Order: sequence, then C-alpha cells, then structure tokens
Amino acid sequence: MKTLRKITFCFVPNIILYCLLTNTVLAWSSGPPAYRTGAPNDNGTCDTDDCHDTFTVNSGNAKFSITSPTLYTPGKDVKIKVSFSNTSGKSHGFQMTALDGDGNRVGTFKKIGNTTQVILPNDYRELEKSDKGKYIEHTFKGMKKKSWLFKWKPSKDTSGTVTFYAAGSEADGNSTATQDYIYTATTEIQDKTSTQ
Repeated sequence: MKTLRKITFCFVPNIILYCLLTNTVLAWSSGPPAYRTGAPNDNGTCDTDDCHDTFTVNSGNAKFSITSPTLYTPGKDVKIKVSFSNTSGKSHGFQMTALDGDGNRVGTFKKIGNTTQVILPNDYRELEKSDKGKYIEHTFKGMKKKSWLFKWKPSKDTSGTVTFYAAGSEADGNSTATQDYIYTATTEIQDKTSTQ
C-alpha cells in the first residue's frame, strides 16, 4: 500500500505538469497572446520571452507581407490580406493591429471564415477590455494556411494615416518553439477625405 501511495504521489504531479505544458503548446498553436504584432507599445513579437527566438526577426528567406487598399472611408469595411510567400515552413501564423498617427489603436477587425479570429478579452491571450476588436490572428485551422483574408472597419471618426502592424511565424512543424522564423510587416492606408 505504501508503494502505491509513493507511485501516486510522484505520478499525479507529473500528469498535471504534462497537461499544463500541453495546454500551453496548444494555446499558442491557436494564436499567441495579445500585443505581439511588433507595433509601438506592444510586447514585441513572438520571439520574446524565450519563444521562437532561435533566429533574429526577419532573418529567414520567406516574404511576409500585408496587402490592403491605399485608401479607406471612415465607417466602411476594408479587406486586408496577410500572406507568406517563398516559404518552406510547415505551419504559419500571424497577429495584426492598426494604429493612427498618434499611436492609438483604431478600428475593429472582423474575421472571414474559420482561419482567423478576433482576440477577445478575458482569455489566456490577456487582451485588455479597452482593446476589444483591435487584434486579429490565425486560428488552429489557420496554421495550415500561408495567407489570411479578413476585414478592418475604421470608426466614423477615424482620420488621417493608419498603419497596420503584423508579425508572422514560419514554423517547422515540430511542435516546439525552436528553429522557427518570425517576421514583421507594416503598411499604411490613407483616409479618402484627407486626400481630396
């Protein structure tokens, strides 16, 4: 009986630790914590906190880019595409936000299909309530893609230049955070009314 207690005493903590580590890996597969776009005042990219830090940012051979119109109308949806090309990675991901000229997060994102998701407050991603709708990233299904299409809607009082910031991951598919590349990209879009 004492032997059984000893085995149980050692076995149970190991199972708990395994479950925690597995959940962490799966959680990151479904999208990293918020504020990892490389934008000013964000928490860097996914190469921070000893994660995906084997290589320096933008040191791989892939091309990571944002495609958007050059102009927007306040209050109207804009389609945006984030994509990888020239990549040999087995899985890919991204996260994006939009900032105005004063560095404020502006507009809200909307997913298209099941390969992207708008980050919600109060989950493991630690998004603040005030930033609801202001970050979008891949889903677990989206990791199989090399490009993602979604919408961004500026508020009716958004004006001037808006800069989109995105960070992307090109992973080797071995379920660890090593030997993966991280990239960043930006693009600007102008308010139609300010160009007339």
